[in-house]
Amino acid sequence: MKTNMFVALLLASALTRGTAAAQPAPFNATGVTMGHWHLASKDVEANKKLFLAMGGKLFMPGGNPLIMFPGLYINLNLGTEKGEGGTQGSVVNHVGFIVDNVQARVAQWKAAGVPVLPGTNNRLDQAFVETPDGVRIEILEDKTQSMPIRNEHVHFSMPEAEIPKAQAWYAKTFGGKTGTRNGAPIVDLPGVQLRFAKADTKQAPTSKMSRRFC
Repeated sequence: MKTNMFVALLLASALTRGTAAAQPAPFNATGVTMGHWHLASKDVEANKKLFLAMGGKLFMPGGNPLIMFPGLYINLNLGTEKGEGGTQGSVVNHVGFIVDNVQARVAQWKAAGVPVLPGTNNRLDQAFVETPDGVRIEILEDKTQSMPIRNEHVHFSMPEAEIPKAQAWYAKTFGGKTGTRNGAPIVDLPGVQLRFAKADTKQAPTSKMSRRFC
């Protein structure tokens, strides 16, 4: 059974001075804002190259690569944790960035060697990127956005009966606001939207650390 590369969905209750360049959203009343992803990379250099080509900025705190995007930073190596598969088929089905122009960014990224997949039904305002480890990233468009790219969402996939409980848990624990998007449940938090979709089969666990604060 496949398990994905995410070892943490990180909603940070604190950020160090060294991560300020990630431009986190303001903390909510519970003291929470979007923090970072931890990826257990089998090939750190390949992942670093991909995220830099997508517009991330490289920092090397303590000699370890940290990729920063507006609203997010990505740690590419998590000590002894082992990734065993991609995100599809796991509870965190994919994550999402939003860009100012999907087709312009896709052309730019492809020229830099980024593997880009077309949007669903060839939608021009959507695309997908998959990392060397199988982490799936949805790319959506907001033409009013002033920055080229920013963090936007995390998409969970789980049995239908579990969705209301998960939505309520994230809202209560992190002070999120519940709602719907395109008829599907969501939780809005500073810097990220958590989206929930029904899975027809049992999904592999993301990680026992998926609810850990950082």
